[in-house]
Amino acid sequence: MVNYELEHDIQNEIRIWCGEHKLLAFRANVIKGYSPDGRWITSGLPEGFPDVIVLTNQGQTIYVECKTLVGRAREKQKRLHAVMRKMNHVVLIPRSLEQFIEMITPYINEEN
Repeated sequence: MVNYELEHDIQNEIRIWCGEHKLLAFRANVIKGYSPDGRWITSGLPEGFPDVIVLTNQGQTIYVECKTLVGRAREKQKRLHAVMRKMNHVVLIPRSLEQFIEMITPYINEEN
């Protein structure tokens, strides 16, 4: 297993792999910064939302939270992931592309 230094590296590899396997993968971005009047703002998805959204060729939406080998989910991530799973959504937490492929394989059909 590759030891990734940044979660972004894992996210990018997953997005490339998905494109090569007829899956749609989107990066879930949140914008943080200061407004023109100096207020701190965040825009987009709620804190703790998974990094990548994958639409499978089986009609499922898979949420992917990428972590490095030493990375740990923050409490807000754990809480949101638990709620999502309780609602029957799939949330994967891979630490490499290889691990992602193992995790997502049951949800895809390579023939489509």
